[in-house]
Amino acid sequence: MYMLRYYCQGSGDQEIFNLLQQIKAKWQISFEVTDLSTNGQYDQAKEKAAYEKDFKPRAKALKKSTGVSITKLRSAKHRNYYVSTPGTIALLKNGQMISWTLAENAIKKFLQNLLLSGGLPA
Repeated sequence: MYMLRYYCQGSGDQEIFNLLQQIKAKWQISFEVTDLSTNGQYDQAKEKAAYEKDFKPRAKALKKSTGVSITKLRSAKHRNYYVSTPGTIALLKNGQMISWTLAENAIKKFLQNLLLSGGLPA
C-alpha cells in the first residue's frame, strides 16, 4: 500500500538509506532508491524524466498535501534545470505520490518520525 521513493545521486546519503531499511524492517513499508545521475554525475535528462513522470502530474495534489509547490525542484533562473530532485523523498500510496520532502535534514527528520511512530496519512 505505502512505499517510499528516495531520489538521489549515486548511492545517496547512508544515514537516509539506513533509516529506510529500519522502517522497512519495523513497519513493512517498502522503499526504492532512484539514482538520478550517470556515473555519479548530474544527469539533466534523468532528472527531467523523474520530474515529468512522478511530480508534475500530481502537482496540485502535492501542493495541497504539503503546502509546497513542486517548482521548488526547479531552478529559478533556468526553468529546465532541476536543482533539487536528488535529495528528495516521496511517499506513495497505491503507486501514486501523495507527499514529498526536500533536503537531507528534512528527509532525516521525516524518516525518524516515521520510524518512531509508523504514522502515515490515511
